[in-house]
Amino acid sequence: MMTERILIVEDEFIVAHDLQMILSHAGYKVAGVADSVKNALILLDKKEVDLVLLDIFLKGKQTGIDLARILMERQIPFIYISANSNERVLEAAKSTLPYGFIVKPYREKDVLLSIDIARYRTNHSQNLKISSKLFMEDFIVSISMKPLSWQKKLLLIAGAFQPYIPFDFLGIIGITKDKLRFSEVGISRKQFDEYELLPIDEFLEASGINTADKKSTHSLFPEHIDDAIFMGEAFTDLTDQVPIKNLVAKTYHLKSNLIKSIRLDNGDLITFSFYSRLDTIFKQEHLDLLHALEPTLIGNLAHIIELEKAEVSRQQGIKEPVPTVFNPPHETIFQKIIGRSPAILNLLDQLLIVAPTDTSVLITGESGTGKEMIAQNLHRLSARRNKSMVAVNCAALPADLIESILFGHEKGAFTGASNRRIGKFEEANGGTIFLDEIGEMPFDLQAKLLRVLQEKEIERVGGGTPIAVDLRIIAATNLNLEKEIAKGKFRLDLFFRLNVFPLEVPSLRARKEDIAVLASYFIEKHSKELGKIITGASANFMDQLSRYHWPGNIRELEHVIIRSILLSKKPELHENLLDFNVEKEEKAAFSSTKTIAENERDHILNVLNQCKGRISGPGGAAELLGIPATTLNSKMKKLGLRR
Repeated sequence: MMTERILIVEDEFIVAHDLQMILSHAGYKVAGVADSVKNALILLDKKEVDLVLLDIFLKGKQTGIDLARILMERQIPFIYISANSNERVLEAAKSTLPYGFIVKPYREKDVLLSIDIARYRTNHSQNLKISSKLFMEDFIVSISMKPLSWQKKLLLIAGAFQPYIPFDFLGIIGITKDKLRFSEVGISRKQFDEYELLPIDEFLEASGINTADKKSTHSLFPEHIDDAIFMGEAFTDLTDQVPIKNLVAKTYHLKSNLIKSIRLDNGDLITFSFYSRLDTIFKQEHLDLLHALEPTLIGNLAHIIELEKAEVSRQQGIKEPVPTVFNPPHETIFQKIIGRSPAILNLLDQLLIVAPTDTSVLITGESGTGKEMIAQNLHRLSARRNKSMVAVNCAALPADLIESILFGHEKGAFTGASNRRIGKFEEANGGTIFLDEIGEMPFDLQAKLLRVLQEKEIERVGGGTPIAVDLRIIAATNLNLEKEIAKGKFRLDLFFRLNVFPLEVPSLRARKEDIAVLASYFIEKHSKELGKIITGASANFMDQLSRYHWPGNIRELEHVIIRSILLSKKPELHENLLDFNVEKEEKAAFSSTKTIAENERDHILNVLNQCKGRISGPGGAAELLGIPATTLNSKMKKLGLRR
């Protein structure tokens, strides 16, 4: 359905009027025009708005980015429209998760295309929310009716939540309408699909606190906290105020918390407290899902709670074996993806959500992190698994043949085209095409790729008839595409069309706890392939691996293991086989470390050079740095910088 009500937030009258004419001619209804954040909020309070076209720099103290954060809270899609597309502005804009970005000067079709993309992203987001809600409703109802213990039911429901509300620890507290505490349990994620349930007393005992502290820690646990998300300083303040939360956070190395409380029909209050080891994982959409599931939880938790109350009252203390494995309704065995770190587990949770859909996916990450492996698992866990996945490395294609290779050509289309050729997109028809190193695709071909995404059709070189293709596009890059956009090397519209569901593969530095597991896997795999008897590695060997910074990531780690196996004359790998010296590396890194003042001086100097010494005014260094010109002059004097 076409988006009808569009609000224009633009302080240049001519630009605003032009946008209004474009939208009106295309059949859209303009909900109003505002030249500041203040006036935009007045219109938003008075009228229903489906989409906002938003300039970044507006009249008044507040910017379009400030308004964007408010639109995020209200869940109103918006598209940035701005002449300023430098890296700093793009980074700030990216953090607000816009639905598009139009760069001035623009053409009419740029505006209309961006709105089409925004609608596509909005529909995808809504469909994903609906499917998540329906799956969880069906699962909760199904589990509540099964003849299982309350412990097993809770573990299964917790596991079902994981892809939609990622957590490393989940606390569940039950309090009667008479303020009596009847339940306090924690559920800890051990591996991807393995969870352990701990009653509060077992948790306190395992945490090693003394008997005197147990009572005070337990009694200070809050009976109710309003639904909220705590991250960063807010999470630190929360754990400072609540001893039990502080203990949970320290025990499991947690950094953020989402809380949702539900009042059952019998007056019981059930509080779900989701924790994560990642500090920016929880979003408003997670709370929205819990709000939407509240009626289902109210209707189906009562039976589980009564089972638990009965067991508590009998004081039998029966414990079932844990951990308990939860298996979602589709295949969850990931091929050749190894690791237990929060970063990789969160990636796999996201992969499970998007895999069954036909949504385009953009996989980002450094070289050697395993982006192609993620793409293969996306295809294998999709409905297209019985068709082929065609992989194309855009960086390796000859410039003069890339269009023919991708889209095919007709006989006689060019010199040497003696036969018709089927391109990669046609080969992938019915399945998936994986475009690796998408950032290296020539700019003119990016428009043709966009057409495939939008219209699901291609044209062979030398052909005049469109050919329909039914395929899913997965792209990957190790480049920062926002920087490539700022340089004019990558299309904004293509980026936002591909970036509907981004997956960022963490570097090996961000998941160091997985190094030992990966190393053991590679030792076992390659010692068999190379016909050598290698039983393991020394502690010093593993220590050296964990302390190295791994610029080449998993690919480099695998090559280091292969080399070590080939060189080893003993059944155990030792550190003298490694060709890097961690001590020298750390010492060099330490000696090159700069003070805050030195870094600030270098940064200001680079910006001044970029602005050719200009300090104030439009495009001056003060504007780029986001500080007043007087402040910049003061800093320059303090740091010994002269114009």
